[in-house]
Amino acid sequence: MKLILIDDEKGILEGLKKMIDRYIPECEVVGTAYNGREGFELIQKWQPDIVITDIRMPQAGGLEMIQMLKEVDIQSRFILLSGYADFEYARKGMQLGVNFYINKPVEEQELRDCVCQVMDTIRIERNKVQEMDALKLASHQRIQEDGLRDILDMGNDHTEMTEELQRIGCMPKESTQFTCILIEIRSKADVLKELGFDPVFRQIDLVFRQYSNVYRFRYSGAQIAVIVMHDAALESRDMVDTVQRLHDVLFRQLNVSSVIGIGSVQNRPGGISQSFEEARGALSYQVIKGAEPVISFTQITNLTGKSELVTEEMIEDLEVAIDNMNEKESVDMIHRIFRRIETETSFSPADLQLQCLNILLLSIRKVSFQQLQQNRLLSLQLLSLEGISRFKTLASLEQWMVEVIVGIIGFLLEQRTPKKKDMISEIKEYVTDHYDEPISLAELAARFYMNPYYLSQYFKQKTGETYLNFLTHIRISKAKELLEQTDLKVYEICHKVGYSDAQHFARMFEKWTGFKPREYRKSLAKQ
Repeated sequence: MKLILIDDEKGILEGLKKMIDRYIPECEVVGTAYNGREGFELIQKWQPDIVITDIRMPQAGGLEMIQMLKEVDIQSRFILLSGYADFEYARKGMQLGVNFYINKPVEEQELRDCVCQVMDTIRIERNKVQEMDALKLASHQRIQEDGLRDILDMGNDHTEMTEELQRIGCMPKESTQFTCILIEIRSKADVLKELGFDPVFRQIDLVFRQYSNVYRFRYSGAQIAVIVMHDAALESRDMVDTVQRLHDVLFRQLNVSSVIGIGSVQNRPGGISQSFEEARGALSYQVIKGAEPVISFTQITNLTGKSELVTEEMIEDLEVAIDNMNEKESVDMIHRIFRRIETETSFSPADLQLQCLNILLLSIRKVSFQQLQQNRLLSLQLLSLEGISRFKTLASLEQWMVEVIVGIIGFLLEQRTPKKKDMISEIKEYVTDHYDEPISLAELAARFYMNPYYLSQYFKQKTGETYLNFLTHIRISKAKELLEQTDLKVYEICHKVGYSDAQHFARMFEKWTGFKPREYRKSLAKQ
């Protein structure tokens, strides 16, 4: 630790310095001064940890110097050195926060004991500050992750995206470009359990360090979401190369295997959720394609051809049949689709296989990635490159598609029966019962075996409001009840209704009610 000595007697300064050099090697004397004025300048320059100063000196005494240093917010610890047993000095020193004294003539043991006591005090205070900083950082990261997770799941029509990014500390400039990445860890569970996610996060930080801002967090299960923001142009080819390097580093350094989907580059904050949904689509393509571990949405777009034969209406009808778990209607839709494909005579076997992949991707976009993984037959046999590449004729591909769809419906029936209520009613009931928990859209979708993006769109279609608005309404209503019926403090109510950030809670409460929480409680007392 750095130490400065101040005394108007040269012999005392030299004696103190020799004792400190000999008996307290943890301290380094970085400067000496002969009066309070010199000491004031020297301490501002060096910002020492400890200052040993005489009380009575010419020009400015030790107490006067300490007073001046307090006014410029110097955080050094002071030891007063005096041969005067004067209570008034001690009292004024205590008023200035000085709790350590050494009497002249200075004894070696007394000096060492006092300085060591001051060093222990400094270490304790620094540890407390570090712990508090760590807690603040962890709290900020949780708030930031929750906000980013909400942004990913909001959909493209969210008009407050920039405001939300600014609230959680992700300050995009006007020229900022965005892209999203979704990483699925494919290593065995015990490998991830032993490592945890922190080593993976560190490798992400290292590989993406050339970009302006990178945010990464656990999205759902073994999935990690990455949002890249860059002040210069983001090139899709460069991003693919960077992600490929990340995949290789994870396997080489951590023995972690992964598949990674990359969304398109967007130049507006509102495009973040779109890019993420594209990354999710690219990742789903990996499940079906079973080939290269890194694929971008751009690659999928470039691969898709001759898709005009299968209309969006056909796909929507197939989606409805699958959602209703109606096997007959689903199989009939597959037959209708293939009768349409038969009208195109120029299809090669490769084209037919690609067409099947595209149909399957579109028809199961509402099914969660976790669902596909849970069914070994679907994930390892039907949904694989080997599974589709062995079929060379239209008839064999049609039969393969029927088997896949029947397998998906069978799996969904196992998961969702008995189905006593419609899905939206079940979701509303669950949210109403668990509003005080950190319920992300991804976690809710996994619980109900749905794709998060599809759940978001389906919920809005059926209820007329977004899932986040519904959850916020429940939480604010409960907060109003607690403000009306209890004496709980606002920050306590904040945590009881599922918010981790009291300021965010206050903003949301005011947005929904027109009052700040405390103002709302005061208004009740006036009624």
